[in-house]
Amino acid sequence: MNILDEIAAAMDELREAEAVVDAKRAAAYAKIAAASRDETVKQVEVQRVTGYSRETLRKIARAAEEA
Repeated sequence: MNILDEIAAAMDELREAEAVVDAKRAAAYAKIAAASRDETVKQVEVQRVTGYSRETLRKIARAAEEA
């Protein structure tokens, strides 16, 4: 295997990993959006668990509403 084949293989692995990350992010965002609709879940708790800012959480919730 030459260096170009190794690069191509590494790029394939990278694309596969990115697809996994995208799927996991979508699942997490769906749960965040569900939490934003749940009146028993406080935004500050979601913020603490995710590390996301309040504005980021609002953007995720808005995007879910628009979808």
